[in-house]
Amino acid sequence: MKTKNILIIFLGDFNYDARCVNMLRSFKSEKHRVTLVGTHQDIINDTEFEGITFHSIKLKRKRIFKYIEFFISVSRFTYKQKYDIVVASDLYSLASACLSKSNKIIYDCREIYTELAALESKYIYKKITYIYENYFLRYVNQIITTAKSDEEMLKTIYNKHSHLSWNQIYNYPAQILNSNKVFDIHKKLNIKNNHKLIVYQGVIQKHRGVGQLIKLISQSCGFSAIIIGDGEEKKYYKELVKKYNVEDKVFFIGKIPYLDLFQYTLACDIGWLVIRGHGISNQLALPNKLFEYTIAGLPIISSSLTNMKKIVEKHSLGVVVNEDNIKEQLAALKQIKKYCNKNNINDNIKFTWSSQHQSLMNVINE
Repeated sequence: MKTKNILIIFLGDFNYDARCVNMLRSFKSEKHRVTLVGTHQDIINDTEFEGITFHSIKLKRKRIFKYIEFFISVSRFTYKQKYDIVVASDLYSLASACLSKSNKIIYDCREIYTELAALESKYIYKKITYIYENYFLRYVNQIITTAKSDEEMLKTIYNKHSHLSWNQIYNYPAQILNSNKVFDIHKKLNIKNNHKLIVYQGVIQKHRGVGQLIKLISQSCGFSAIIIGDGEEKKYYKELVKKYNVEDKVFFIGKIPYLDLFQYTLACDIGWLVIRGHGISNQLALPNKLFEYTIAGLPIISSSLTNMKKIVEKHSLGVVVNEDNIKEQLAALKQIKKYCNKNNINDNIKFTWSSQHQSLMNVINE
C-alpha cells in the first residue's frame, strides 16, 4: 500500500471524539503520514498518537463567527501545503477541506445536517445549511455515512451530485483490550453499594433522554445514574436533579477522553439510549454509545427509533421502550438483568472498529 499524506479537519477536540481517534489510529497503523487540524488544547494519551502531526486552532469568537474564524485559520494553515487526501470530519470543516490543495476530498457526514433536531423549526437555518452543503459537495469525491438509511436520505436530498462515491463506516468503538483500569465508581462518588448504575454518555442536549433518565431515577429504587459528557443543557439538567431531589443518585462526571472512557462504562451496569425522535437525523440515529455499551457488555434500555431498535432486538442487547413512557421504562429496569453480557464481552467483537478498519482503507485507496 502506497503511503499517503492525509489531513483530517475537525471543528472540535479530537481527544473526545471516537470517530477522529479511530481514524487516526487506523491511518497510523498503515504507516500513512497524518495531520489533524482541530481546536484541541492538549494531546491526551500522546503515546497513542506518536508520529501524528497536530495543529491547534484557538477560537476567540462565538456563534456563527467562530465558524468563519475556523475556516480562515484552516485556510491559512493549508495554503502552501498539498495533501493526497483531506477528510472533512463534519459539516463545519467541509468548506476548509474543499478549498484545500488535495487530490481527493472525503466528507465524513456523521449527521443529516439539514434535519438536525436543533433546526426542526428554524427553516432559514435549514435552508442555509442546505445551500452550503449542496454547494461544496461539487468538490467532494467520496462521502462516508454511519448508516445505510443516512446514505439513502442524503442521496435523495442531493440527487444532482451523481459524481459522488458513497461508503458506510459504522460508529463502532475501539476494542476493549485492557479492562483492568476499571475503578469503583460507587466508592469514588459515595454511591450505595447495592445501587445499580445506569450510564448515559454523550452530548448533554435536549431530546437525548437525559431528562427522562433523571425522572426515572426519581421514581425508582436501587438505581443511580452516571452522566458522562458535556453540553449546552448541562446547567438545566443539574437544576432538574435538584427539582427531583436526587442529588445523591444522579452524578455528572463531565467529559472523558475517548481512550479513557471505557473504564467508566465498564464500571456501570446498564446503558441508557432513550433518544427522542425530534428531527429526521435523530430518527435515523445509530450513535456511538449504542456500540460502546454493547462492547462493554452492558444491557441497554433503548428508545424505539428505527435503526437502534433493529440492532437492539436483532442481537438481544436489551429492552426497547417508548421514549416518553415512564411506566415502560420502570418495567424495563425489572427485565434488564437477563440481558447482561459482561462475562461475554468478546462475543460483540463484530461491533468493534477493527471490523471497519479495512472499509476505511478501501475508501482511502479507491
